[in-house]
Amino acid sequence: MLLELSNEESRVLKDTLDAALRTLLDEIAHADQREFKEALRHRYDRLHDLQRRLEPLVESEQVYA
Repeated sequence: MLLELSNEESRVLKDTLDAALRTLLDEIAHADQREFKEALRHRYDRLHDLQRRLEPLVESEQVYA
């Protein structure tokens, strides 16, 4: 799948991912049940991977994610 984003859209997406990752870290730290904590960690890992892939593209004219 190919997704074309404008520079502004890519910055909004990056900011949203940054906020979601901070929230997930807090939720992981406060989670008591092991299975729930693992599910949160899995979600964090997927979003963090997307964030890393998006990072070098944020400043380009158009972003393909």
